[in-house]
Amino acid sequence: MTDVADTSGNRLSRAKPGQTTIWDVAQAAGVSIATVSRAFSRPGKVSAATLRRVHDAAERLGYRTETITHRSREDDELRGLISIVVTDLENPISAQYARGVQQYCMEKNYGLMVNDTEEDPSAELAIIKRSLNHVDGVILDSTRMPDTAIRKLAQIKPVVVLNRVVSGVTSVTFDCAPSLRTAIGVFAKLGHRSISYLCGPDNSWQNGVRRNTILTTCQRLGLTCRLLPCAYPLEGNAAAAFAAFMERPTTAVIAFNDAIAVEFIRFLESHGVGVPQQISVMGIDDIPMGRAITPALSTISFPRRDMGHAAAKIVIDRLLHISPAGTHGGGNGGIGNGGASRNDNGGDGGNAVPLHFESSFVQRDSIAAINPLIAAGIG
Repeated sequence: MTDVADTSGNRLSRAKPGQTTIWDVAQAAGVSIATVSRAFSRPGKVSAATLRRVHDAAERLGYRTETITHRSREDDELRGLISIVVTDLENPISAQYARGVQQYCMEKNYGLMVNDTEEDPSAELAIIKRSLNHVDGVILDSTRMPDTAIRKLAQIKPVVVLNRVVSGVTSVTFDCAPSLRTAIGVFAKLGHRSISYLCGPDNSWQNGVRRNTILTTCQRLGLTCRLLPCAYPLEGNAAAAFAAFMERPTTAVIAFNDAIAVEFIRFLESHGVGVPQQISVMGIDDIPMGRAITPALSTISFPRRDMGHAAAKIVIDRLLHISPAGTHGGGNGGIGNGGASRNDNGGDGGNAVPLHFESSFVQRDSIAAINPLIAAGIG
């Protein structure tokens, strides 16, 4: 017999370790997780019939509560709702993360609140604060908040960070460095000696990883690398970044993401520059738009829905005591087995080890071998 404490201050006794959870009781009783939590922490808030169903299901499944201290605060109850905070819901990346999160929420009969910051870092914290009292846990997609603010939030609610690594907080991300190195190696074999990187926002963790990987790989291969100004969001930054490229063009370009790469190809074509005949272009993300344009965009692909699903599993499994706090809630471990690698020795507030998913370089028509006659005029 093992005991753990739930968020209502009760000791939960299970017939077998990890076998019966609050979710199992909710399913058996035909009620929500929040109702089960309320039945044990504030029975006066539940009808007699519902209370009887919950207790009968708990007894039948071997899930019992032994009150440690009586807490009547509303904040101590599970709501059966988590939130995902995205930077831009119109961006296919954010939408697919949310889809993956929603899939696991549906599997566990959990509700999902989606909050869109609309690429406004200053609004992110305010949005989170407004929703915090209504949810049991938070998933942050590509958050631009400082690490200290994220760690403080993780002390209040279970938190998982998507698409970024934050020390001491559970993170789910993808490793783009190997795919970027592969792509740059392909550029080199095709005869390109100069590459420009169209940067993303300075406060983007992924932008830092991509920039550093491109710089070090170009240096190792003896290629010239040029960093261009931030081109994202496109509405406010693309024109200056694209104009800066035209002042000193290179034969190859890597964009922070596919959205920038697609707009950049359109910009080049509007200025009479052929892709890939004159300049080869690639992005990162593998969004549908990149596959639909001509030429089809070379890119780096990664499993966004799987990442969202994994993030939701970590948060919800922790809330339902399916896995101990600090583990990644089961799932596939090891590169090549489900596309993710992990180490379960960490936890929020400690040495949380990120869950990394693999990425892959997808070569399409937007890159080609260099034309020596054209290259002589580009660099």
